[in-house]
Order: sequence, then C-alpha cells, then structure tokens
Amino acid sequence: MAENEPEAVVKVGRTSVVKPAIQTPTQTMFLSNLDFCWLPFNNVQRLFFYTQSPLNDYSSLIQGMRESLSSILVYFYPLAGRLKKGESGRMEVDCNDEGVEFMEASINIPFQDLEKDGFRRKPFFPKLVHEVNLSEDENYSRPLLLIQITEFEGGGICIGTTLHHVIADGNSFWHFMTSWAECSRGLPLAKPPQHSRTVFKRDDKSPLSISYKVHEIISQGITGAKIFKFVPDNPQSDHIEICGSDNVERPNEGLQKWVDPKRKTQVIYSTFCFTEEIIQDLKQRSGASTSFVAVAAQFWRCVMRAREVPQEEAVYFLFAADCRGRVKPPLLPTYFGNCLSLGLVQTTAYTLINTHISFAADIIQQAITSCTSEEQINYLIDWAESPDRNFITLVRDAGWKYGTNAVSSPRFPLYETDYGWGKPLDVQTATMNEIGVMFMSCAKDGGKSIFVSTCLPQHQMDVLHHLLSVSEE
Repeated sequence: MAENEPEAVVKVGRTSVVKPAIQTPTQTMFLSNLDFCWLPFNNVQRLFFYTQSPLNDYSSLIQGMRESLSSILVYFYPLAGRLKKGESGRMEVDCNDEGVEFMEASINIPFQDLEKDGFRRKPFFPKLVHEVNLSEDENYSRPLLLIQITEFEGGGICIGTTLHHVIADGNSFWHFMTSWAECSRGLPLAKPPQHSRTVFKRDDKSPLSISYKVHEIISQGITGAKIFKFVPDNPQSDHIEICGSDNVERPNEGLQKWVDPKRKTQVIYSTFCFTEEIIQDLKQRSGASTSFVAVAAQFWRCVMRAREVPQEEAVYFLFAADCRGRVKPPLLPTYFGNCLSLGLVQTTAYTLINTHISFAADIIQQAITSCTSEEQINYLIDWAESPDRNFITLVRDAGWKYGTNAVSSPRFPLYETDYGWGKPLDVQTATMNEIGVMFMSCAKDGGKSIFVSTCLPQHQMDVLHHLLSVSEE
C-alpha cells in the first residue's frame, strides 16, 4: 500500500436473509460423489465491480437486487437450503428455503482509484466477500451462498459472492449469476436449471474398488511423462504404480496447503493477456487443437522455469474438465451441480523446460482425453464412494510439490452479468494464494483473447514477464 493511500476499512451495515419469493419443493436433495469430491475445498469467491447508475440511488439498487435474488431462487432453490447429514450419515441438501445471506457494506476507498489503476489486485479485495471459517462445523452449517454488496466512495459497487463448491461447479455458478442478472433486468429465465443429481446414484450395483495410479506415457518419442488414471484394483499389474504410497504427510497438513495457505513468502499478482494472435502462434508451434491447451502448455513451462525448479524434481499440471456431455446418458448444459473430472500430468522439470512446447501440449491433451472418457468418469464416481476421498487428498497423495493448477475457464461468461446498470468493469477471484496458479478468464470485449492471472514472489514474477513476453493488464 502506498504511503498516501488510506487503510481500507470495510464497514458492515445490514445483514439479512433473502428467501425464495414463493415456497419451493420441501425435500432433501441427493449429493453425488462428484459433489463430495469438492466438500472440503475452499469456497468459490468472485468479485464483480460496477459503476453505479446515476438513475438509481444506492437504496433502490439494493432493493432491486434483493427482489431479483428472491425471484431467481425459486428456480435455483437448492442454494437457499442447508447441508445436513441424512439418516445414513451421508451429507445431503435440505431444501428448506432458509435462504441466502445478504450483507450490505461500505468501504472508504474511492472507486475512481480502482478504475485508474485498471482494477489491479489490492490487499483489501478479500474483505469484499464474506470471511468464511473453513473448519468443518462452520463451513458445513452456513448458507450455501452468501452475497456481499460493498459501496465505494464516488458511486461504484462490488458484488462479492461466496459459494460452497459442494453445491455447484463453475458452469452452474455462472448459470446462476447470468440468470440472476436476467431476472434483475426484468427478462424471463432463458435456461431453467436441471436438478437431477440422482443420475449419479449407484443403487443398481456395488462400487468397484478403485485406485488412482500413475501411467507412464511416451510423447513424440520422449519418455518420462506420466498421467494419472482411475483404475480397478489389480495387485498383479506391474506397469503402473499407485500414487502416494510413500507419502507420509498428515491429511490436515495437506488440506491446509490447498484451502487456506499460510505462506510467509511475499507474493505479487499479475494478469497476462494472451491475444488472439499470440494464441494462434502458440497453437501452430505446439500443435495444440485448442486455445486452452496451447496457453496452458506455454504458461506451465514458463512458470516452472521462473520458479527455478530443480531439474530432477517432478512438476505437475492440474485441471478440472466439464463432463456434462460425456456421461451416459449425457446431461444438459443446464445441469445444476458438480460434473467435473480431474486431469493430472507429471514430468520432470528438466524434460518440461528443455523439450519443445509440443511435448507439454501433447501430454496435457492426452490427460484431457483420458479424464473425460466415460470409463474414467465412472471409475471416479466409484473411487469417491469412500467418505475420506476427495480431490484434495487425491492431489496430495500424487506427491504434488511443484505444479500449475489451472482454475476457472475462458469460456465462462464473466461479463454477461448485467443487472440493469451495465456490464461489470472487472471480474476477479477474491483470493489467490497458490503459488504459480493459472486463473483463466475471458476478454471483456467478448474477443478471443485469454487472460491469465497468477501470483509469485517478485523476482520470479520478473522472470515470468520476460519469458511470456505478452502484454500485462
């Protein structure tokens, strides 16, 4: 914080509960194993910055948002429920219309200062969302969705959202946010959500005994790369190794690294713009068929080099892939819940950095093809049947130390959330604590550029700027 900048103080005003406008079905909703994989994860928290319309005073704006939220919750009613343990001890959603927590706040920072600075990340950004304790009792008993509206000096506002990941993935979150915006503008709901999580029930068969194991692959004649797969247990298999067999880290320690890192290293934040021209060049050089693979391959290589990872160390690339169209029967894009598979690849720092970009692109693509197959999705559902299994333990047991975690997607409609006073000027994640994370987002103007945000220590960020040689936002 600069010497002439005031210390940011957020003052909380009214806190209330917004319930569905009419009574919704009173029922308990099944949570699938694909939901449970995200149960201990950090909440999904996003920040939406808007210029306040001169036609609406602040109190009218707040009232309009409360009313539209109440209306849209009639369709997205699981968000107004609470988690509870059923008779079997399995967690489920109690659709009881208890509502969404709605907080009104103010901050002593001029909105124009954020605009002039291009909405560069500020230390007070985490204060613009609910601070949720990630202890089991706190995180499991609070509302599944919390909204904080913060008024800045000079007429700007921030909508801060906190969503429990167990109730919805990124696709469902953005479906809800754009639907809420439609309702706020007085439009009919274009795409009603589909609440059919029982499609993943395993009532007709006993789950298989599944392990997450390492498979060695060859890419372009180069050995040393591995992808992780779910496989039925087979003690006689000798061409694969189970991950995590030598990992002695206690579960709670691994959990803390992922959901609430307490890092002592001072980091800075940067956002890089991969323009359409840069992406096309990366696709040609890497042989990638998609923009995601091309950008991911380049970013992974550059971040690991910037971090000066020892050559013999294993380096990982992690991503989540939407599977709505790949399960049997296929789900509609409007399916509300979690329907993600996890892709994880590994190689050595030396191999990643000293081979052509096409090597990184190829092994990422192989992981995408593998983790989104019908077989892998079914094995994942069986693997997650055990209550102590989730994506945190899965990645921890794989031996993660140096890696890049791809978060969010440039396909999400960040800037289509117009509540009646214009599209957001900027959309960001509220917290970013993971070193070398790859937070992806779309262009504000609807173009084909991809923006990637990350955090690194200063000297590593300087190297990354040089290696990427793309424009910074």
